[in-house]
Amino acid sequence: MVLGSGVYRIGSSVEFDWCAVTCSRAIRNLGKKTIMINYNPETVSTDFDEADRLYFEELGWERVMDIYELEAAQGVVVSVGGQLPQNIALRLKKSGVNVLGTDPEQIDNAEDRHKFSSILDSVGVDQPAWTEATSLESAKEFANKVG
Repeated sequence: MVLGSGVYRIGSSVEFDWCAVTCSRAIRNLGKKTIMINYNPETVSTDFDEADRLYFEELGWERVMDIYELEAAQGVVVSVGGQLPQNIALRLKKSGVNVLGTDPEQIDNAEDRHKFSSILDSVGVDQPAWTEATSLESAKEFANKVG
């Protein structure tokens, strides 16, 4: 099962769509049936012959789980569809879904700024000063501090 890019966004959907289509084709070339979930009906990945099964559905955890179970999928690829699939990757894994490709724990390590910063610190990689600003005032204070 391949999770597409979801809603159309100028400048990103085409690239993610190409990745999802290429992934689906590669899976098919391995002799496996393919399932595509994509919320955007205007993309190549939603062409009727790009996947064996096609769902025009939201890329939320509940809907993906419904389709995963209905189709008895062997696994799901989350890394070719952009932010929406990656946002649910860890929850899918914790729900027993076989997430193919990059481990959702590693996706979370890269996505979570605090975790990623700690990893960089632990291996001695310099990084620019950063903060998580929760108000305009704290953002201004940080900007004045770093220049």
